[in-house]
Amino acid sequence: MTIRSTSTGTALTAVALLATLLVPSATAAAPERAVEQRAAAPRTELTFTVEDCEGCEIQLTSALGTYEQADAGEVDIWTSGTRRVRDGSVTFDIATRRTWGLSVAVKAPWEGHTGYRTTVAWRYNGHLQGDAVTLEEAVTRTRAAACWEGVRRRAVTVPLVVEQVEVDGVRGRVPGSIAFVPTTQSWLRPMRKAWDGVLGSQDVNICH
Repeated sequence: MTIRSTSTGTALTAVALLATLLVPSATAAAPERAVEQRAAAPRTELTFTVEDCEGCEIQLTSALGTYEQADAGEVDIWTSGTRRVRDGSVTFDIATRRTWGLSVAVKAPWEGHTGYRTTVAWRYNGHLQGDAVTLEEAVTRTRAAACWEGVRRRAVTVPLVVEQVEVDGVRGRVPGSIAFVPTTQSWLRPMRKAWDGVLGSQDVNICH
């Protein structure tokens, strides 16, 4: 189609009208593209198998960065909803990138007032990736990694060991939990203090 103009003013009016018609369409398409991009982002079905911990509450947190970034509020922190172990397992469907720098909090039905959240140990001092870990070994360890290096797979199953132990609580000795992976996983720093193998958290674990 040819638009004929008899003056500069008429031509400018035609251009302005055409721009008005095009802009709303581009604006409306932008949110749709954003939704499509999020849907296309790689996701991982992450399943934890946990024996003898029916009803245990599991929550995930992902936080990658340095302490300086954390102090400046520049760390991207993501936290999942809480899910309960049913029939020996619990599954999360999460963005794959959230597995990097992942920490796992566990709350067992038997726990007393510990003053912290039991945290899964991905690695204990003295172990390398792939090493087997028994409960008898775990309770002798003094340092542990709360941060997982993560995966790039669409589905992964991770066995967890969660056992009742006695710990120092807010008001004396109380029932608590020790939580760890029976096969040492790839981990991220830092290695933190653990008490008789028990790793507890009162804040977000910043992984690096």
